[in-house]
Amino acid sequence: MKKFNIVLAVIFMAALVFTSCNKNQAKLPALNSQIDSLNYAFGLANGNGIRQYYLQADSAHADTIEAKLKSLFAGIKEGMKGSAEDDTSTEIVELGKNIGSALKEQSKKGLLGDSTLTVDLEIIKQGLVNGLKGSAIQMTPQQANMYLQTTMQGRRIKQVEKQYAANKAEGEKFLAENKAKPGVITTASGLQYEVIKKGNGPVPADTSRVKVNYEGKLLDGTVFDSSYKRNEPAVFGVNQVIKGWTEALKLMPVGSKYKLYIPQELAYGAQDQASIKPFSVLVFDVELLSIEK
Repeated sequence: MKKFNIVLAVIFMAALVFTSCNKNQAKLPALNSQIDSLNYAFGLANGNGIRQYYLQADSAHADTIEAKLKSLFAGIKEGMKGSAEDDTSTEIVELGKNIGSALKEQSKKGLLGDSTLTVDLEIIKQGLVNGLKGSAIQMTPQQANMYLQTTMQGRRIKQVEKQYAANKAEGEKFLAENKAKPGVITTASGLQYEVIKKGNGPVPADTSRVKVNYEGKLLDGTVFDSSYKRNEPAVFGVNQVIKGWTEALKLMPVGSKYKLYIPQELAYGAQDQASIKPFSVLVFDVELLSIEK
């Protein structure tokens, strides 16, 4: 059976009654809030994906699109009930069973796995129907996918900002105090650095590959990465690292050693990098050994 990514299609509940598709028509849903729009975009994107992968008209089969939709809905209902596999089932029915089984298992997690988002079954159902019917009411499937991605990313960042507010405040306080120290230079981007040793070699360009020795620490002194400990310098492209590194390397003649104080905006921002928590200011000792050919 073809595999379709049903990551999004994981939170319908048994209460969502999938009756004959003939009773479901593409129409304009009432969207009065961001949550309504997320529910609709969720249904539309999934409905369109299923339509593209499984429900296109096929001259080799007698089934009409409506008949395939009916089989899909029947399979979803069977999957929700936990029906056993049936080797005689069609591909469409088996797809429905797989979706239904996932829905039953994850029905309590909230929209897109976010427990703070309420699932609106009727809006999701209408989005699904519109997508299956090939409708672009309210938004196109491409717009639905983009809306889901950008909105959920924005919500995630807000949640992370709340969780790691103290970390962010600590970093801002440190940088504000550090910039006033003798020898610390602050660039327009907010990058701070000290020149420990100034080399006299060429300065890397954006497209250069460089060999460096370095050690990276958190503000509490925890070492999270070190080429010194590995006894092996690192080689990489100047434009293949975090923004703070890229900017700093283009200021360093070969033979230089700088201490960098990199604001979270020029490092990993809201990303969680295991040992580097969101909004962490990073401190690096960096020696530029050479520009590689």
